[in-house]
Amino acid sequence: MSSSPVAASTVCTDLTACDWWRPCTVQVIGEVPAGQQALRAFLDRLIASFEVQGHTVFDRSHGDVDLMLMCGQIPEGDQPLRERVPEDYPPLSAMLRKRHGLRRNPRHVVAVVEVPERLSALPHAEVVATARTAMGRLGAAKVLFVSRGGAPGQVREVTLCTMEGGHPTEVDDIADRMRDRLVTTACAQQVAEDYDTVRDAITAEAWQASTTPEQLATAGRRMGELGLLSPPLKVSDFVSDQLADKYEIYMGVRGFSEGMLFAFDPDLDCLVVSASGSWDVDKRALTREQVVAVEPRLTGGRRLRVLAPSGVLPMQPSVETWEICALMDACPTVRITKDRAGSWVLDPDGEREVPLVRAGIHAHVGVTSSDDTVIETVGADREQFPYGFGCGTDLTVEIARNTVRRSHAINDPADPRTYVRWPLLYHGEMAVELWKPDLPSQPFQGLLDLYGTAVRFTPDHIPQPV
Repeated sequence: MSSSPVAASTVCTDLTACDWWRPCTVQVIGEVPAGQQALRAFLDRLIASFEVQGHTVFDRSHGDVDLMLMCGQIPEGDQPLRERVPEDYPPLSAMLRKRHGLRRNPRHVVAVVEVPERLSALPHAEVVATARTAMGRLGAAKVLFVSRGGAPGQVREVTLCTMEGGHPTEVDDIADRMRDRLVTTACAQQVAEDYDTVRDAITAEAWQASTTPEQLATAGRRMGELGLLSPPLKVSDFVSDQLADKYEIYMGVRGFSEGMLFAFDPDLDCLVVSASGSWDVDKRALTREQVVAVEPRLTGGRRLRVLAPSGVLPMQPSVETWEICALMDACPTVRITKDRAGSWVLDPDGEREVPLVRAGIHAHVGVTSSDDTVIETVGADREQFPYGFGCGTDLTVEIARNTVRRSHAINDPADPRTYVRWPLLYHGEMAVELWKPDLPSQPFQGLLDLYGTAVRFTPDHIPQPV
């Protein structure tokens, strides 16, 4: 078995060479708290670094900027860092928007705080919980923790935390590398709201006859038992009930659940996916109402079509659905037919042409080793995409296409491997099963059999490569 599931790769050192790079607009709001010299020094270097690379840093704006860096403060004390994060009502971000006369919400708000702790020395789960607490209480979806050194103005390290659970830490060339991480985030455009619902696209009888929703539910239960899916999280796990109520009223968010499942349904000729975790969906206990049928390809390369069964108003699909559709559209096709038992099987003369990928999962776990003779590992392409970003963006859509192009198991019919996995930088991985000989008749069965055997993983540590 390979002990290096995420192979070392060359990291692009000139972000401007990436096709998707563009100059961004940046603003810093809020005063640096008195005495926080490390934060002041870091921000000065970061602003200079933005300008050197060709970005524009504004003193004032109406909020129409790509990146808004928001200075915050976490008191010091003997309590763990998470317990010291203050909760203001309304959140700091809302107060600063009002104070600075912003007319719109910036595309990316990043809280920047100085702390004595080194987050790189804390356990993964503790960092994620601390970061999400800071995000909820400060009102920012990303947080930069600036860890000060022993001398005045010294920066020991800086950790960028994202909602997905990423927390990479920089200790060398800190300002330039954090600039590149932030610019990558700003260049990744959200597509997860770009979808249309086609009413009555599937008859009620065909939807009820489909076994795919139950197959997703069965796989979700098993993923929960294996430790591949965690319990849903509530906003109130990180903030007061009062603030959680406001998030629900103004943003429609009560909580979220990690991970997703999908499978292609040959009878319906569509993709079936788990619904978004922000809709109170426990993916370990899916119901038919909590799965969504979608076209397996994106219109215009980025817009999704949700296929509503008659009489059903579907939930919003999982945020990863856009990249899954790009994956399905980019992979080769094969022909299948039904055997005597009514199961779809591979057949070169089959009645139905389908994408080579039959089903797959996304899990927020770290892989420690995998058997490359059984499941192919496609390493991250850090020349084209050197840093991570969240799901539901145009860049994750491109990563899906890029992964298909680089997979031997997908592109070489002579490759016997039926399964492919690839890491998503900083917050987990994707894995799929392919229509190939000896594939078990039930979707997900063979793929999930590998986790804990051919694929060793842990939910307690997800690699954070620099």
